[in-house]
Amino acid sequence: MKKLFMRQNFSLIWVLLCLSYSAFGQPSELAMPPQRGTFVDPRDQRTYKTVQIGTQVWLAENFAYLPKVDSVTLSVYDYKGNSLQKAKSTASYKTYGALYSWQAANELAPPGWHLPTDADWQQLEKHIGISQQTVNTGGWRGTDNVANRLKPGGDTGFNVVFGGWKTDQGEAKFQGQHANFWCADSYDTGRAIERLLGVNNGKIGRDVGNKGCGFSVRYVRDRPAEEAIYFPAKSWEYLQNAAAYGWDKDKWGQLTDFVRDSTQATGLVVIQSGKILYEYGNTEELSYIASVRKSILAMLYGRYVEKGTIRLTKTLAELGIDDVGGLSIGEKKATVLDLLKSKSGVYHAASNEGGNEFLFPQRGSQAPGSYYVYNNWDFNTAGYVFEKETGLSIYDAFEKDIAQPIGLEDWDKSKQYRSGDTTKSQFKAYHFVFSTRDMARLGYLMLRQGQWQHQSVIPHDWVRQLTTLTTRYEEMKQVDPRLKEWPWWPWGYGLMWRLWDSPQQKPAFNKAFTATGNMGQYITVLPEMDLVIALKTKADYGRRTEYETYLRFLTKLISLKD
Repeated sequence: MKKLFMRQNFSLIWVLLCLSYSAFGQPSELAMPPQRGTFVDPRDQRTYKTVQIGTQVWLAENFAYLPKVDSVTLSVYDYKGNSLQKAKSTASYKTYGALYSWQAANELAPPGWHLPTDADWQQLEKHIGISQQTVNTGGWRGTDNVANRLKPGGDTGFNVVFGGWKTDQGEAKFQGQHANFWCADSYDTGRAIERLLGVNNGKIGRDVGNKGCGFSVRYVRDRPAEEAIYFPAKSWEYLQNAAAYGWDKDKWGQLTDFVRDSTQATGLVVIQSGKILYEYGNTEELSYIASVRKSILAMLYGRYVEKGTIRLTKTLAELGIDDVGGLSIGEKKATVLDLLKSKSGVYHAASNEGGNEFLFPQRGSQAPGSYYVYNNWDFNTAGYVFEKETGLSIYDAFEKDIAQPIGLEDWDKSKQYRSGDTTKSQFKAYHFVFSTRDMARLGYLMLRQGQWQHQSVIPHDWVRQLTTLTTRYEEMKQVDPRLKEWPWWPWGYGLMWRLWDSPQQKPAFNKAFTATGNMGQYITVLPEMDLVIALKTKADYGRRTEYETYLRFLTKLISLKD
């Protein structure tokens, strides 16, 4: 059955929707009339109405995608059975859409959309008039019938319909009276946060429900409305209306205290939808970015893979690649794609050690493509392959293909360099030197799926491939015994980018990815918040910002939107 928090007698209030609680929110006018549109789900070609409220874009009708139907997980209010045709022919489905368990609601978001987080709902609620002091409380919230702005005839265009809900036993309740919507946030192992609206209640409820219950779903778009997205010109602009994106600027001092006292960052930039939300330290200073270089090379590969100049299926043998002491026939079967996955199966010494050599299995023991281990030999060889196949130096190609099109402010090709002991391996490391604010531009290019203004700088499909898991979090734990002692470790691996894959992660990190470098170099992209974070720790100063500290910083940052 549905379980509740914050108020022991909430079930009584659940039945008596007309009861109210004191709150302090005051309604506010929308900045402009609701901007309406449509979205077509490519999986079933169903067209949904959408509405822009503030900077957010929401579905303006209940979700109705049904790959199958059962009594609870994917259900229709007044139908019990497993016939999709019969379920979709019901008046309930046509009027109210489908009901979803919490897990199904998270899994079935169409491309470019996500189940709204509690913070997403709070942003909407603050926009329509619930106060900052009230929005994070439980129970029924809001004054002056604020919920009516989300109902049919309300000025937001959100158009709530009261589809009722199903218990985790499949019992249907309160259609025409209640609307229950899932949030992406898990409350505990069995419950998740939800929103409640009643046909006769002018408040909005914030509560928890059993994850097995069937609730309605309204998805919110991964990125804000187009007019709320910016591309920097010569220099970054500062965001003046942070509250419109749901940020509580009164709490920023807490973040600064943490950055100053707990990290050793020398530069930090947080970008919200193309403008600087927060910065700290010297963001113009050039310095070494360590292994972030690998993620940048991966970006550079894109247009040459698309043109066919680089074939990911080519083997080391086909490329004529050998190394000091020789590679075996089996090792030479590794492909270019295996190098980008760090799964070559070649455990040859690198010209520069990467720190994970103690994890290497015996040479020849793992077939190419079958076993992940973080391997500088793979990454350095990938640099060599790029230059061999394109006929360009990495630095010339980067300047022409990326630095110039996106207008890096501090890029200096003369500062870039290579290093490595060629008695160990002939393939040197290709180092990069960047400013923090230019690292942020690279992250923003990735957030915008390779697009810069109206120009495709990196093919969209390549960005998607870079940020698709090739090694899961659980697989990594089997390779690296340290991860079992590091409960904070959240990452799997894509193609030279780390991807959030922990089952315990907060919703804000869904679809998130990051570049990381030794001593504390990070470019992180959080698509669901339309956010980029670039943090630099200049090694010359003998400073380090470790992974765990950085992850604590990210948690502190996103909490400012809760």
